[in-house]
Amino acid sequence: MIKLIKSNFSRLWKSKIFWLGMIFMFGMGIYAVISRYTEVNKKPEYSYDMEDLLFSGCMFMIVIAAVFIGLFIGTDYHNGTIRNKLIVGHTRTEVYFSNFIVCISALLMMHFAYFIPVIGVGFPLVGNSASAGSLIKLTLISIATLISLCSIFLLISMLIHSKSNASVTAIIISVLFLLSAMMIQNKLDGPEYYEDYDYVYTDEEGTIHEEHIDREKNYDYVDGTKRKVYEFLYDFLPGCQMLQITQQNPENPERLPIYSFSIIVVTTACGIFFFRRKNLK
Repeated sequence: MIKLIKSNFSRLWKSKIFWLGMIFMFGMGIYAVISRYTEVNKKPEYSYDMEDLLFSGCMFMIVIAAVFIGLFIGTDYHNGTIRNKLIVGHTRTEVYFSNFIVCISALLMMHFAYFIPVIGVGFPLVGNSASAGSLIKLTLISIATLISLCSIFLLISMLIHSKSNASVTAIIISVLFLLSAMMIQNKLDGPEYYEDYDYVYTDEEGTIHEEHIDREKNYDYVDGTKRKVYEFLYDFLPGCQMLQITQQNPENPERLPIYSFSIIVVTTACGIFFFRRKNLK
């Protein structure tokens, strides 16, 4: 399998989509530093730091992972490389794991390409008030989540023979991850009651009116079993995990790596099982 991994890395260094991902994430890191430094100069009376932007790149990685893996693995199918690997004696399990290792490595390099300007330039230039321990913990959680995303998109790309179909399917799923994360968070953040308040308005004749709105129940509030399901999905789904990491406020940080590991095990086992039975002719 070492030869397969070396071959995949050799192809990775020549991959345009890989280098575009690296440049994009590095550029987003530079943009984060410049935007925060501009805020500091415009409003020097306020206290600013950089750690709240350190994980802003996580949400981008959801779509980037889908695009990269779909095209990188799809090109292997398109060029007949996967079939050639099997012809020369490599097993399907070795092919699957070698692709998994290289895809994970590529995504992690893109992930850390964002960190380089933020930590290397932003932290010294703007400042950082968060503890190193909390940032390291969130970084490790983000790595686990990224690997789980890799395992999902690799499963899709290894089982769909067409490069275009695999890429489109992976991108659609990545968008669903993003939308579901925002929807679930919105549901969970909704208040159970709307507090009372005074409403002041002016009518067409210019008369000022004041009304007192009493405290009332929010009928869209999610509670009971439904809320527990939403809370589980909020911790389990990779898109929801990335949203929590981006906001640096995971409610159950110890659960996220466990859920990620379970996704990695299940999707990888399913991927190998079905890939070993897939007709590559």
